[in-house]
Amino acid sequence: MKLSNTLILLFCIVSQSCISSHHSEVTAGQVGIEMTSLIGFFNANAFNSRSGAYYSEIDNRGEVVSDKVYTVALSRMIYGLAYSSPTNPENLLKAQLAAQFQLNHMLGEDEHGSYFLSWVNVPNNSSFNGNGVLKDESQQLDVWQQAYGLNGLVELYRQTKNEQLLFTIRELHKAFVKRFRDPINLGFVGAYEIGRGQISQSKSIQSLMYPVTAYMANLWMADVEYRREYETILNEHITLLGDIGWNEDLHWINVKFDERWQPCESTQDNTCSSVSPGHNFQLAALFLRASEWPFIAAQKRVILQEKGQRIIEATLAKPIYGENGIAQGFAGGFNPLTNQPSDIRKAWWQHCEAIIALSLQDEYHNERDALLAFFFAHFFDKEYGGEFFFLDEHNQPVTSELKGSIGKSVYHTVEMIRFL
Repeated sequence: MKLSNTLILLFCIVSQSCISSHHSEVTAGQVGIEMTSLIGFFNANAFNSRSGAYYSEIDNRGEVVSDKVYTVALSRMIYGLAYSSPTNPENLLKAQLAAQFQLNHMLGEDEHGSYFLSWVNVPNNSSFNGNGVLKDESQQLDVWQQAYGLNGLVELYRQTKNEQLLFTIRELHKAFVKRFRDPINLGFVGAYEIGRGQISQSKSIQSLMYPVTAYMANLWMADVEYRREYETILNEHITLLGDIGWNEDLHWINVKFDERWQPCESTQDNTCSSVSPGHNFQLAALFLRASEWPFIAAQKRVILQEKGQRIIEATLAKPIYGENGIAQGFAGGFNPLTNQPSDIRKAWWQHCEAIIALSLQDEYHNERDALLAFFFAHFFDKEYGGEFFFLDEHNQPVTSELKGSIGKSVYHTVEMIRFL
């Protein structure tokens, strides 16, 4: 998609690759400030120089509230550091230190190979060698944490082309597929228990989408030699998502599935799950991205492009926005049958997913620009830096929610900027 002139300027601030523009510096500067401040917030407040890790639980003023380092938050931090490193070489060093910590201290082992521990504790008052520290001992692995464990490592490889890192990524990917792929019905299950195997009734929209968006699509781009290894899984998941991911009657995603990938059908007496606009937009964006993948048949790519656009249209047409439409953001959860909100809070990540989807189609540039302006005006913290997790229904920040947590560091916003 061609960027509007305003967004071209915004991207130039981030990439430092443009010379001049006639548009508002206030609007343009917001992207550069957001990228720098968001990563800088964690560099200043969460980085542990003794270990090379980043603490995950950070409050709204930048205070570390626990010794925990979570795999998802750290991996997403590595992603942001690595992606921003061409214009900030210091971030590359921090990404490499954090990745070294992750690979040295946050891996377990079973018969399939290595897997990611959910968390470890890193004491802040002493040197860290990994001995005798508290760490996750759970025997149950979920697809979200295991997929996002690869998120930062893959982006770091894309930036550095380090062959040893690529070998490690390939081994982690192979073990991930062995644990989570359903050899009969295809796709990935959502949970796996070490020593026992796949956990039934755990399939979801997340177990189909997240492995693709978290790391595999990026790995397919970066690891040219092994592309065929990833194309089989990517094609498999896109096919399943095309068949069962979207509910044509309700115009919401299907969230839960049985063992044979039959969607759970909500009724007035039993709602399978609440739904989120962010997942609608994420699915639409994935279809639009997949419509450009050359290993997918040409006719199927056309269908994916059309379906992605239809999902955006249907989501924008829903009666879930205020009088200004999507320009004022949207609530985080809804009843799929009634379109009534089940969670009135506005989540930062869902707005990032919407902006990505709207960026992939030229006809939505007005909606994209309006939502982007809303995002920077309300989620960006002008006092302490970084960004808020939630806004309330009046667009005020929910400061009781941590700015850094098990899954929140910098990834979603940096990924959004990447797609702009």
